[in-house]
Amino acid sequence: MENTIIQPLPKKEAFRGQILRQVYRVWLVRKFLPVLIGEIIVLSLLLYQAGRIVFVQRILENAFNVLFNNPEGIVNFGVTAFSNAPTSTKLFALAVTVFLALIIRRLTQGVLRLILVRENYFGKTEK
Repeated sequence: MENTIIQPLPKKEAFRGQILRQVYRVWLVRKFLPVLIGEIIVLSLLLYQAGRIVFVQRILENAFNVLFNNPEGIVNFGVTAFSNAPTSTKLFALAVTVFLALIIRRLTQGVLRLILVRENYFGKTEK
C-alpha cells in the first residue's frame, strides 16, 4: 500500500464557505445595518436641532481664537462654554454624545465581527 494523504473534498469546503458568507450577509443586512442607519438618523436629527438652538459658527470662531491665541485655555473654554449654556443645550450635547458613542460602538463591533469571521471561518474554508 502506498502512503496517501487524504485531503478534504474542495467542493465541500467551498460550499461551506459560500454558506458562511451568506449567513454573514444576512446578519449584516437584517441585524446590523438597520440599527446603525436608525442611530445615524437619530444623531442627524439631534445635530440639526442642536444647530437650531446653538449658534455653532460663533462657538467655533471663539474656540479657534482661543486655540490659536492660548492653546492651553481650550479646555477651560470648553468647560466654561458648556457650564454657561442653557439646560436644553446641555441635554442636547449629552444626547449627541451618547448617540455618537453608540454609533462608534456598533461600528467597532461590526468590524470586529467581520475580522473574527474572516479569520476563523472564511480563512479556513478558502485554504
